[in-house]
Amino acid sequence: MWFTIILLQLLPHCTLSVHCPGGCVCDIRGSVKCTGDITAVPPLNPTTTFLLLLNDTQIKLLEERSFQPFHLLLRLRITHSSLDTIHPEAFYDAEQLRSIKLSSNALSVLPPKIFSDLSSLEQLQLDNNQIVSISSGLFEGLLNLTELDISKNHISQLDPDVFQNLTKLNILNLAGNRLRKLAGDIFHNLTQLKILALSSNQLETLESGLFDSLNNLLVLMLHKNQIHEMAPQIFWHMPALQKLTMSGNKLQYIPPRSFYYLPNLTHLTLYKNPLISLPDQLVGHMPRLQELYLYETNLVTVPSNLFANMTGLTGLYLNLNDNLTSLPKDLFCCLPKLNKLSIRNNNLLELHPDIFSSLPSLQILLLNKNKLWTLPEQIFRHTPRLRTLDLNNNHLRYLSGDVFLHADTLTVLSLSGNRWNCDCRILGIAEWIQENPTIVNDSEKGVACLEPYQLQGRPLQSLTHEDLHCGQTTYMPSTSVAAKVTSSPTTLTIARKDTATSGTTGTAPVSTSVLPLTSTPATTSLFSTTAEELYIIKMVDYNNQLGFYNTIVLEIGPDIVHNNHYNGWVYLWTVPSTGLFSGFMMALHIVLLVVGVVIIVASWCALYRLHEVMWTLGEVALEGHYQRIITKTYKF
Repeated sequence: MWFTIILLQLLPHCTLSVHCPGGCVCDIRGSVKCTGDITAVPPLNPTTTFLLLLNDTQIKLLEERSFQPFHLLLRLRITHSSLDTIHPEAFYDAEQLRSIKLSSNALSVLPPKIFSDLSSLEQLQLDNNQIVSISSGLFEGLLNLTELDISKNHISQLDPDVFQNLTKLNILNLAGNRLRKLAGDIFHNLTQLKILALSSNQLETLESGLFDSLNNLLVLMLHKNQIHEMAPQIFWHMPALQKLTMSGNKLQYIPPRSFYYLPNLTHLTLYKNPLISLPDQLVGHMPRLQELYLYETNLVTVPSNLFANMTGLTGLYLNLNDNLTSLPKDLFCCLPKLNKLSIRNNNLLELHPDIFSSLPSLQILLLNKNKLWTLPEQIFRHTPRLRTLDLNNNHLRYLSGDVFLHADTLTVLSLSGNRWNCDCRILGIAEWIQENPTIVNDSEKGVACLEPYQLQGRPLQSLTHEDLHCGQTTYMPSTSVAAKVTSSPTTLTIARKDTATSGTTGTAPVSTSVLPLTSTPATTSLFSTTAEELYIIKMVDYNNQLGFYNTIVLEIGPDIVHNNHYNGWVYLWTVPSTGLFSGFMMALHIVLLVVGVVIIVASWCALYRLHEVMWTLGEVALEGHYQRIITKTYKF
């Protein structure tokens, strides 16, 4: 019994093998696959062959009526072969064919009406050949054609009426050719078109009305062309459009309202265009748009309402824009679903405190490779779902210890490659890193001090108050004053420190007073007196001088005789009025004064003596001159 069942299963294969030529594999379902040294269409059983696949063969020519015997043949594929010539009647009497694929061959010329009798043909693929031109009547009889692929050829122009009979066409692939220009009415009869691929050509302009008849188009690919100009309102007649790619072109400007009336758009790419600016009115209502790519442009900034109509956006890629230095504070105002935001590799210098305040769903934020020098303390207070934050390779010098206070879900933070200035202002973030060691994923690699030099390379998480000498300054006299000025000084806070109470490095102020400052004068002198000393504080506004800091430490004494910069502070030093050092300095001053007086007197005496000598020499010379004159006169 089992033998009978196996025999019945093998019987059809045995029957087919009798009619299957060498180099071919014949399937019971009616498909035949041939490869190798075949130079012509092999003889096959016409009653069983529905699909013929000739791949990687030596066929160079399709002869006249090559497929006339195969009345049941529906699909023909000749690919990756040497085919370069087709007889004008090669498909004569094969009108039942539904699909012809002649991809990756050596075809350069096609007979004008070679497909005219194939009224049942639905799919025609001629891609990856060497076709130079398409005659206007080549597709004349293909009334039922739904897919046409002539991509990756050498076609440089198309006749305006080349597609006029393809009224049922759904897919048209013209990508990878050499098209420079398209007639404005070339697609007017393709009202059923769903996908149009024009990418990787050399198109320079998009004429008005080019897409007006494509009301059912879903996908339009225009990327990798040379488009530098496009007509206004060119996309307005494609309400069903879901995907539009315009990246890799030469657009510097885009007409206002270009992307209006595209409510179904889900995918839009504009990256790798030398865009200089964008109009305030560019994008219409796009509630279904999910991803937007706008990188590698020449944009300096973007309109504040650019993303206002993209309420469904989940991914936004606004990166690799070398000239982008600022972003409007309301730029991300209307993106409640945004999950990933990339604004890395720009030249951003600062961010507004409220720039992320309307992004409740944000989970991934990439800010790396900018020029941010700090971040506002409350910048992440409205991002409750933030999980990944990349801040590496910026110019960060300080961060507040409370900057991540509201980022409760943060799990990955990158901080390496910044310019951390390790003075007392760094302690807040250093302590936060110590408390959250698992969150900072690169703390051991490069989250280290850049300055001052004695702490260079020191990891932030290892810093302590003692390392930074915070609140600890050695004072020469027994009483001192510390003054600190804000970046826009309106008041000066003075703290008097008594070393008798707090030691030579005491930090507890005995008394504190706040004095008003006027912003008009560049230099302000303040006087404060106590029972023991007179405090003279000279404040200089160095806000406009980048070499200065706005913090000053004053040492009390009769006068300020020296100043220097150290660790973000400006130290003004004085000489004590009493003591051995003071006596030595006074004696040295007297000695230098006496020496100066002696030198002045000696110089005066030397000049007087030189004057007398010069006068005597002048008289002798004059007397000799007169004597010579008298002698010459007598001789005459």
